[in-house]
Amino acid sequence: MNAIRSMTASLAVVVALTASANIQAQSAPGTYTPPAEPGISGVATKQQQDEVMTLMAAYLGLWSAEDPSRQAFEQFVTEDAVFEYPYADEAFRRIEGRRAIRQALGKLPVMASNWTFADLQLYQTLYPHIFFVEYTAKAYVPTTQRIYASRHIARVTVGGGKIANYYELWERDAKAAAFGTTGQHDHGSIARCTMPVRI
Repeated sequence: MNAIRSMTASLAVVVALTASANIQAQSAPGTYTPPAEPGISGVATKQQQDEVMTLMAAYLGLWSAEDPSRQAFEQFVTEDAVFEYPYADEAFRRIEGRRAIRQALGKLPVMASNWTFADLQLYQTLYPHIFFVEYTAKAYVPTTQRIYASRHIARVTVGGGKIANYYELWERDAKAAAFGTTGQHDHGSIARCTMPVRI
């Protein structure tokens, strides 16, 4: 009987200590740690970083290609990929699926020519399959005879070694000035974006 009482008392002490520790942990201020997801290490390897740079080189190469729709999209875009351009015209704001992306991007570069890209920077996030990239773009716009020059920022999500989701912003005033648009579809400035820590 004494053994049962002793075990019950010990159990009560353990429960009380555990409850006390939980209460202290909840009341103490601390840094936020995102919930762990199975299979996600939280740190991108050098190989993953290089992979994203290769994918971006392929994507940017489309803009200087003579016929972007003839490029091998299947090599760097997943079948169910989603490309989003919130500052673009309505038809190009959200494009779903590799075939639709191929058709849409095939139309965009013809609005300007002599595209050049520079200062490509890669930024790591807490997830090894999600990155931010930043670069500058320049092009000649025949309809206005002006030069388009803007900084672009994009969130790139990679799946199976290909782009699964692409979300891009640019300087809306630069686009409006070069292309002669009002910028009425734009909802904010690229300068308001907060960049993650640079790797």
